[in-house]
Amino acid sequence: MNLPEASSLRCSDRQPAFPAATRIRWFLRGTAVGAMLMAAANAVSYFFRSSDWSGLVGRPRSMNSAIGFPWIVWEAGNQYGGLFADYPNMLLNLMIGLIVGGGMGCVAVWKRDFLNHVVEAIASHEVVNTEVASHEVANTEMGSQTRKSAPIQFSLRGLMIATTLATIVAAVISRLAAHPITLVIIYALGPISLVALAMVPYRWPWQRRVTLLIPITFALIAIAMLVGSKLQMEFDQVLLGIFLSWTPQSAIAATLLTTYLIMGATGTKQAA
Repeated sequence: MNLPEASSLRCSDRQPAFPAATRIRWFLRGTAVGAMLMAAANAVSYFFRSSDWSGLVGRPRSMNSAIGFPWIVWEAGNQYGGLFADYPNMLLNLMIGLIVGGGMGCVAVWKRDFLNHVVEAIASHEVVNTEVASHEVANTEMGSQTRKSAPIQFSLRGLMIATTLATIVAAVISRLAAHPITLVIIYALGPISLVALAMVPYRWPWQRRVTLLIPITFALIAIAMLVGSKLQMEFDQVLLGIFLSWTPQSAIAATLLTTYLIMGATGTKQAA
């Protein structure tokens, strides 16, 4: 059995692998992007409004911490009448986020034809990779000695078992070596390590990679909370540190990835 010709796998010769999204769907996607950017801005505001970051890796040495953009919604030592946050300012920030998200949603609707082309190009590329991989596996099963064997494939069960074992080992290590540097590493390298682990399986569709990300993410958060408890940190301090560090990194990574995909789709469209 021979591999299909390249011409038979071209995206232009296929039916759309992904249905075109409607205006409402693109508006919601754009709004979600705007909300994520506003969340990242609020997370970054902590590092500008706070002169003491020690509370992220242990007991805070002072009360000089605050967060909120464009208005402060929380400040260390301020009980806000028992509410623990400035809810009027939080509502104002939420309204600003909705305005920004709505604006980006309108832009997404305006550019929906181009964005649908980008999504279709990505989906078609995944279909081509899947078909090529299936032909390689079929050739290997026929025992062809003149062809290269198919790349090693990871099973979902095997990956889940490996992930569980890695989590147990990491938890044991964290118990034996609870140190502020451990939290710093999780804060700084968490999103990068999650994406790297999700990219390990060869030629997996993105849906499976997202499924793999979920247990790894919760495991990493659990490790951070375990280390925090050893450092006598409050539960919400660790979660705050994860939010402050992971949200901006995720926003930057999503922006770079989206830019890369759009540039690739633009180049493909111009070449065609």
